[in-house]
Amino acid sequence: ITRALWPALYRNTCGEFIVNWPGSVGPSARRCVHPPSRTMASASAHEALAASTAVTKIAVGQMTAGGDQDANYSTCSRLAQDAAAAGAKILFLPECFSFIGTSQPESLAAAQPLDGPLMRRYQELAKSSNVWLSLGGFQEVGPDPTHIHNTHVLLEGGTGKMVAAYRKIHLFDVDVPNGPVLMESRTTAPGRDLVVCDTPAGKLGMTVCYDLRFPEMYQKLTWELGAQILAVPSAFTRITGQAHWEVLLRARAIECQ
Repeated sequence: ITRALWPALYRNTCGEFIVNWPGSVGPSARRCVHPPSRTMASASAHEALAASTAVTKIAVGQMTAGGDQDANYSTCSRLAQDAAAAGAKILFLPECFSFIGTSQPESLAAAQPLDGPLMRRYQELAKSSNVWLSLGGFQEVGPDPTHIHNTHVLLEGGTGKMVAAYRKIHLFDVDVPNGPVLMESRTTAPGRDLVVCDTPAGKLGMTVCYDLRFPEMYQKLTWELGAQILAVPSAFTRITGQAHWEVLLRARAIECQ
């Protein structure tokens, strides 16, 4: 067992995309610790296991955002403080972490630039908590007054520096049977570029929600751009989530082994 193999070992065995090292915090935190082979010498096995479990801790934050940006920030701040107290170096937050309204016009009205006051608050949070923040989907001001970008932002812990930003490429235009008609493209402009960046836990491939249904994207992030962790922050609908969420995560994990 080596440090380099542990992210892949967890992903391939447990089928998860966000890696939770032993001791991670948050309601969805899991452990996936496998005993060393019986054929290994006892001392070597214990040394290898100790080295592997010393790898950077990751925290995954579960939350239910709403239309109050201040309340959402307070929740994210608490999660960041909890992650820091547990020794995690990076906290993954979901899509629409900072705002989710009841209509598309509300999202348009809530959008801000990446150098605006709301993002500066989260940069200060990353700085003060000394925890990297993966902000899963931020309403960024778009190319025209009627469109925003759905942007996954990565902030560096300790400095608050914006390390990377990925604009969601695949937009959720779906007529759910016996459910809502959701047309993200009416008010959201698609991004164009794939993004992989260095983090304390390894190279992160950045995606958002509906991207999950496009396997070629994850294969390209992994095999061509060198991603070691694939993050899929999401605000899936209840109907499609119950039907497809876990099986799609497992499929992308298997394809990228």
